[in-house]
Amino acid sequence: MGCQPSKDAGPKKPKKQPYLLQDIKDHKGGINCMVLSDDGSLLITGSDDKTVRMWSTLSDPTECLGVLEGHEGYITCCAVHEQCVLTGSSDATIRKWFIATAECMGIYTGHSSRISRLLCVGQLFFSTSSDHTVRAWLFDLKEISDEQGEACIKVFEGHSKGTYPMLHVPMDENAGLDLGAGVLISGSADCTARSWSVDSGLCLKIFRGHTAPLNCLAYDEQKQVLYTAGGDGLIKSWNLMSGEAMKVLRGHEGPIFCLLIHKRMLYSGSSDKSARSWVLEFGECTRVYSGHRHTVSSIRHFDGMLYTGCGDTIARMYEAKSGTLKRTFKGHENAIVCVEVVPGKLFTGSYDGSIRVWTTAGVRDETVFGTELSEKDLRDDEIEEDSEDVKKAVKSLDPYLTY
Repeated sequence: MGCQPSKDAGPKKPKKQPYLLQDIKDHKGGINCMVLSDDGSLLITGSDDKTVRMWSTLSDPTECLGVLEGHEGYITCCAVHEQCVLTGSSDATIRKWFIATAECMGIYTGHSSRISRLLCVGQLFFSTSSDHTVRAWLFDLKEISDEQGEACIKVFEGHSKGTYPMLHVPMDENAGLDLGAGVLISGSADCTARSWSVDSGLCLKIFRGHTAPLNCLAYDEQKQVLYTAGGDGLIKSWNLMSGEAMKVLRGHEGPIFCLLIHKRMLYSGSSDKSARSWVLEFGECTRVYSGHRHTVSSIRHFDGMLYTGCGDTIARMYEAKSGTLKRTFKGHENAIVCVEVVPGKLFTGSYDGSIRVWTTAGVRDETVFGTELSEKDLRDDEIEEDSEDVKKAVKSLDPYLTY
């Protein structure tokens, strides 16, 4: 009798990756941050490889427009403002780059530790840092009057541990109390949030009540309500002006890493393997977006859909109103830490060092039958719950996460 060939002989065919348009591996280290320009035409990515890259979201395929090199540490955050990109790094500096030429236009020094977040507001920008402070800077270095002048115009001091999320609330010029330039809110690993007068630099209110580091903030402009969330798994709402605690939104069973307000809904993502939606008016949870197998690290709302990036290496698209899972985007080899959406495309950044581009077109013509990956498909690629690689990636979001 002759030998029968094994059914497993020969190289395995690569698994089909539905909806994948492009797998970009230009970065040589994990992706830490990703941001879109206001018009959605430019995507910025920052990496452990100490570089930042600029991408056109309008070209097909997605094209790299420039590489921003110069930081001496890994990239932690980035922002786009007017014709420039701002980048923050573990080297404790912030750099400003001209988009058209990819040239560095200035280096902002003053922080003594890792830069956490960047936020641009008019002709100012703000930075948070592991050095416990928040700083305000002049965006245009030409406005510095002499050689002795400094770009940093305010240092907001008061937090006892690192500062991370922040947001800016514009105020009416007639608001008084030195609030013409608005109010800055910062969240910290000291378990508090603080509000600051941008004009005076003074702390206005301290929002106490959390028992773990704050990871994210959101603001309801219509009601002037601040939302805070973090490691204790709670979302708390506050009257911004009085500092009074209002509601506690309970439901998550692990640290919360992202908050997003869209219209009258609040969306949250957590290490409890879920994302949730809440009615702002009542603080009630209306939907649980299930199916995740690790931390939900990022969320975006676009055109009626909620997109999530997860530590299980998969991005997902849900119908926001119903909670129905519409698509799963599989292919990354490590945790997804950031997602961005433009018409027809989803961009995902992962600790595996790749940026992937996926099509979101045609989803409204689909049903879950025959178009979704089955539960068996998901189980086949399920990663170990205690994967050290995934823990490392998720911890890059905030050094205070505990399992």
